[in-house]
Amino acid sequence: MAPVKIMHFADVHFGVETYGKTDPETGLNSRLVDFRRSLEFAIDRALDYGVDLALFAGDAYKSRDPNQTHQREFAACIRRLTEAGVPVVMVTGNHDLPNARAKANAIEIYRTLGVTGVSIISRPEVLRIETKAGPVQVAGMPYLLRSNVLSREQCKNKSIQEVTDLMVRFYTEYINDMLVSQLDPSLPSVLLGHFWIKNATVSSQSGYLNVAEPEVLVSAVANPAFDYVAMGHIHKHQDLNKHASPSVVYCGSIDRIDFSERNEEKGFVLVELAKGATRYEFVPVPARRFVEIEVDAEGPGGRQEDKKTGRQEEPESDLSDKAPPGFPDDPTIRILAAIGKEDVADAVVKVRYHISREKRALVREAEIREALSDAFMIVSVSAEMPRDDGRTRNRLLNESLDPVQALDMFFESREAYSKRKTELMDYARPLIDELLAEEQVS
Repeated sequence: MAPVKIMHFADVHFGVETYGKTDPETGLNSRLVDFRRSLEFAIDRALDYGVDLALFAGDAYKSRDPNQTHQREFAACIRRLTEAGVPVVMVTGNHDLPNARAKANAIEIYRTLGVTGVSIISRPEVLRIETKAGPVQVAGMPYLLRSNVLSREQCKNKSIQEVTDLMVRFYTEYINDMLVSQLDPSLPSVLLGHFWIKNATVSSQSGYLNVAEPEVLVSAVANPAFDYVAMGHIHKHQDLNKHASPSVVYCGSIDRIDFSERNEEKGFVLVELAKGATRYEFVPVPARRFVEIEVDAEGPGGRQEDKKTGRQEEPESDLSDKAPPGFPDDPTIRILAAIGKEDVADAVVKVRYHISREKRALVREAEIREALSDAFMIVSVSAEMPRDDGRTRNRLLNESLDPVQALDMFFESREAYSKRKTELMDYARPLIDELLAEEQVS
């Protein structure tokens, strides 16, 4: 049997509008246009490749209640696949699920309307999909909502961590059950899932991953009965079972969500599925670039930031050689030199410069913005200055961190607390768990 060619994509998040503006040609938010363009590029490549099957590993939209425009744009992309005779299987992700059991999920409309060529998996099950290259088994493991698990009798009076451990057990048991009772070992098989696998590398995906997210072991999914494991949920492309079979692959998101993903390639995966001989290739898409420029504009004697702790430290050496000759003390020239090293054309750009209060007035922001005139959007040109007490805010402390991470980093960045960090965290964790538990119930 010839290999079955598969398109594996996920996390298209139509509806993300951060750093967007109205597109003059379409009237749509420019970020929706970006995400659609990236997905259309992926579909073009997949159709040119001659795919037999498309697997979507969850999170069609940013919101669980997408508006009609976002639904229309996503449906138009899916229709291009089905009209080309390519069946599409979609598993529900966390952003597809409603906040109440009685409500429909965001992609359920395809099943309700009986759209030809589209199959929706919203509970653990195995589907046999007929393709031009032959039948394929797709074992679907959708995202499990914590609120649904909390409503079960065995979760009463359990801590956040105990509930998380129970959810890991549920994922593992559901997958094992599909392996034992539903899978035909003679057919090529794929596990299609949307959840977090332990040791997956994540970006600071603010609002896209939950606190105390269950992390399923690689061994629970990397069963040789599967010929490929197609994952969604983590936005960074990676293979968690390299040099072994089956490959456990996160295809990553189709476009960049925010600056935490600025250094990640975005794209999808093309798979040649065959029993015991599956191969895959990651295909990048032309996603909107995000460029963050950080520069020490202070010059000789300036303060620098420790990248690990966020503390301001004295420089280890004279930095005057980083400035153009003849301008060692001009902060604007230093900033312009840093911008000149980056390709800012059509990019979303953020500039942060470190400077003392005394020299802040020497910065000519109009010149800086002129140097960024080719950018798609200038998010900010901001100064980081020492506080009056000699401390600066740790810039790594932001809303993308969960409470435990943020508190740990805060203690680490303050000399008065760093030596007692372990003791203080031991006191803090039970309080945070209690607050999170109350939030989940409410």
